[in-house]
Amino acid sequence: MNVLNGICLWMIIGIMAAAGAHCLARRYPALGRIFGRHFMPYGEKTISGEGCAGNMRDSRREDRAAVKRKNGLTVLLILYGLIAIRSIGFGSIPGGFNQDGAMGAVDALALANYGTDRFGSWLPAHFQAWGYGQMSVLLSYLTVPFIWLWGLNSVTARLPMLLASIAGAWALYGLIQDIFGRRTGTLALLCAAIAPWHFMQSRWALDCNLFPHMFLLGLFFLNKGLQRSRYLYGSMVFFALCMYAYGVSFYMVPVFLSAACIALLLARKISWRQVLLCAAVYFGISWPIYGTMLINFMGWETVTLPFTTMAYFPDSMRSGDIVFFTEQPLAQLWSNARTLWRQVFLQKPDLLWNAIDDFGTLYQCSMPLVLGGAGITIQRAVKGEGAQRISCVLLLIYWGAALLTGLFINNVNVNRINIIFYCHIAFASIAVYTIIKEWKHLAAVFAAVYGLLLVLFLNQYFTDWAQRMETAFFADFIEAVEYAGDLEADYYYITPDSQSDGSWWVSQILTMYAVKMDAAYFQGRTDVFRGAEISYENRYHFYHAVGELIQDNANIVYVVRGDRIGDYEPARFARRQFGNYYVVVPWQYVR
Repeated sequence: MNVLNGICLWMIIGIMAAAGAHCLARRYPALGRIFGRHFMPYGEKTISGEGCAGNMRDSRREDRAAVKRKNGLTVLLILYGLIAIRSIGFGSIPGGFNQDGAMGAVDALALANYGTDRFGSWLPAHFQAWGYGQMSVLLSYLTVPFIWLWGLNSVTARLPMLLASIAGAWALYGLIQDIFGRRTGTLALLCAAIAPWHFMQSRWALDCNLFPHMFLLGLFFLNKGLQRSRYLYGSMVFFALCMYAYGVSFYMVPVFLSAACIALLLARKISWRQVLLCAAVYFGISWPIYGTMLINFMGWETVTLPFTTMAYFPDSMRSGDIVFFTEQPLAQLWSNARTLWRQVFLQKPDLLWNAIDDFGTLYQCSMPLVLGGAGITIQRAVKGEGAQRISCVLLLIYWGAALLTGLFINNVNVNRINIIFYCHIAFASIAVYTIIKEWKHLAAVFAAVYGLLLVLFLNQYFTDWAQRMETAFFADFIEAVEYAGDLEADYYYITPDSQSDGSWWVSQILTMYAVKMDAAYFQGRTDVFRGAEISYENRYHFYHAVGELIQDNANIVYVVRGDRIGDYEPARFARRQFGNYYVVVPWQYVR
């Protein structure tokens, strides 16, 4: 793949270089006479501009209605393809479940049943999660209706992310169409459909991956609001929801909104009255999460209201993730800049579930197109027409705020800087369309390059990568616990060695997800759960059973890792294997 990626990269660079040379030739006719027809666009005969005029006259003769119908059909086909490839094996690939996703699903189940998180906090604005690190709530709230309809499983837990990803791609299409035209918008939708980042994050449940989709919906309606003011207020709904999607939004969204407000006021696109109304909508929805942040910053006590809880988290350690709170902020800032460059622009290897090394987030050969599209957007922001100009300014403010976020957050990985990728997809589509508008035959080259990369990416995703992910997402452990839960034993001893040796808290949350644990049972408000009337604290144990705890005459089920199976003699216990884990049951209690 390294060789193929290198070839594709140099092909893209060559095309970009030719496009740049052609641009210079058109700007400076003397260069056009030197290089002759090699820098002419497809079908153009002279540099004088007569060819362009002819093309414009020809384009005016096209049946606009037919073109619109054809474009609409193309958009529907792309959207169908986007949904279809994301639906293959949905719920089973990636196998298993991420521990953060499992925790969000468990809290969603508690919300669906009782209106609380698993600890009993009423409609929380922010989840306690692991205690030392909290978690955003929006994804869990969006999961609740699907749990009401079909119960908790891997499909219902992941479905909100898939739907949000589709909505985000559609918002990207609408945004770029409004700024650069229908064909560029269609190309942006196609780029989102085939982008590895967009594909991968849509198929598993991680709270922070909701952030870029909410932001794109907000940006789409904000841009719409420049023509119809009612959309401005709709955009604030999505920007406010961003605050419940990921903590990083506190360093991104206010910066973007402040800069966008200044730009739009200077351009006289909005009035102060509209600014105040937008602020009222935004803070009217987001104030509980701002209140939660203030409570934790000041060390105040938890505030419980009829419609939400703003909790104080005494064990929080999240401030260490921000450059301003480090011991050496300048050194950390430089480190953050290098990490941002490596992860986003060079697309170096990241966590297995965020990107496949051979393809990166947007394919390894795409960065020249991203930078080229950024350059075109800058040019349009400076010299474009009025409506397009201010829209390009908004797009660049979005990019700048995303880059600043990457500098503020320490040592970003793909999911921490996920806000930037929609912008890069947009830039790439702008560059590609600008090129194929001049050289139509190069569309086949782009189709061949990215079609091949897409096929190779999907092949690796559904084969080698899928197998590796079963280990990374604890598929064997979850399967073992599901089987153990169905045995309805009186007592469970479950290995703490899931994510790593001694990580009992991960084993606990994965067990709660696997057995669909009732929040009231977990909190101790009832002792009845799964065929027994024994309290949670007495029934579930997340440590190794040793000595007298290993009994063959009691209704006890043991879930152990393979390196400890020797403690359970085959003559005394039935042992069922699930990959590297075993479910061990005394013979007399085998069903």
